[in-house]
Amino acid sequence: MKKKNDKGQVTLLEAFATINKAIETTLDIELADQDFADGREELLHIYCHEACHAALAHSVPWLKDLPEKVHTLADEVLARLLEKEFAPRLGLYLHSDEEFLVELSMCPVEIERETYERLRKAWEADFWPRRDLAGMVVHTLQTLRYGDLIYHILPRADWKTAKKTGDYRPASLESQGFIHFSRAEQVLQVAENFYSGMKDLLLLTVAVDKLKDEVRYEDLLGEGQFFPHLYGPLNLDAVVAVDQFSLDDTGKFALPQKA
Repeated sequence: MKKKNDKGQVTLLEAFATINKAIETTLDIELADQDFADGREELLHIYCHEACHAALAHSVPWLKDLPEKVHTLADEVLARLLEKEFAPRLGLYLHSDEEFLVELSMCPVEIERETYERLRKAWEADFWPRRDLAGMVVHTLQTLRYGDLIYHILPRADWKTAKKTGDYRPASLESQGFIHFSRAEQVLQVAENFYSGMKDLLLLTVAVDKLKDEVRYEDLLGEGQFFPHLYGPLNLDAVVAVDQFSLDDTGKFALPQKA
């Protein structure tokens, strides 16, 4: 009998070995790796898929506490993004994004292709390079709930003033005619460039669909990065989250880690 782990279960690899041994002993044969050629790719793909789900569960333990439909959708999207990182480097087959979105709709949960592409872009540009799974889950949940999102950093005192006056009108609105915003994949670089050493900052998460004035994506510095600019005051009902924006344990700015 195989030794069980702390949960009283035989490990997966031990279970595979037990199956092989039972067949070999009973039928007096010896199984070899090539005997599994037809199903090898499928087995490895399933294992990689489940391993990505497990990695997400370990990295973001509070995800399981969300309502089932919300949890399922966020879990599947994040596991898919993880698979896209690992499967190619391991030489494993990975079905297309189109196939993934069709399969997802059978869960039954679904996500629009445009929304998935926005999430994928933010993941590849920012969250994955920093290995920030919790931040990506928060961004995904907010995107699924509110649609396209943009972000703005400001001192806490300015937010208090905005709540008193009923809208937010920073100095740039008067001097430049617009308010500076960032996309998820841009906001941390903006923080490092312009807010280093500042304390008592807040991060506003803003739903583009709720804004009353026009948002234009412009590359004013000619560097190939298009930042969102709001040409008018920020109506406060478009702000869907207000988070303290502070440094993490490594001394760098960090995006929200909990929904």
